[in-house]
Order: sequence, then C-alpha cells, then structure tokens
Amino acid sequence: MADAPAPHHALVMQFVAALLQRTLGCLTDEAYQHALQGFLDDLTPWISPAEHPTLLARPFTVFDHLAFTPHGESDDEDISVVLSPGGAILFRAWLRQRGLDPLVCSS
Repeated sequence: MADAPAPHHALVMQFVAALLQRTLGCLTDEAYQHALQGFLDDLTPWISPAEHPTLLARPFTVFDHLAFTPHGESDDEDISVVLSPGGAILFRAWLRQRGLDPLVCSS
C-alpha cells in the first residue's frame, strides 16, 4: 500500500492554493509584491506575537522547496512543498484565520 499523505497535507495544499490565487495573475513585479503584501497583511492579526520578530527580522521566503511535476500526459501534477520557517508561521496564522488549531493541524 502506498504511503498516505499526512493529515495536514490537504491543508498545506489549500494554503499554497490561496497564496497562488492571490499572486498568479500578477503581470508585473510591482503587482506581485502588492498582492503578496495583501496576503501577508490579511494574516497579520493571526500571527502569534512571539512569532512577529521572526518575520520582521529580515526578508524571508515562504517555501524552502516548491515543485510542480507533471504526472503523465494528463493535466495532473504532483506537488512537493517544504515550508520555510517564515512560511510555517504564515501557515499557522492561515489556520488560525480559519478557526483551526495549529497544534492539532501541525505543519
């Protein structure tokens, strides 16, 4: 039997989809930065005060690894995601925004 994805896998994919929905249609770097900042601003109220310094200390990436690999001849893709430490903070804030407990839905 193939390994089943971890229970939080679907939530991580939803987080990635939410971020991509906000940024994919951006045609310029300025539009992309504006959309990304809007995504981050929407999550700010749900970021733990203890985690704020990590995000403010320096620029950070959301992903340590993000890959979309075509799966056969169909439109399906395998998605591989590794959140960066800053990305994990944003993911936990995104969970809180949806009323989910990050301790139960850990990344």
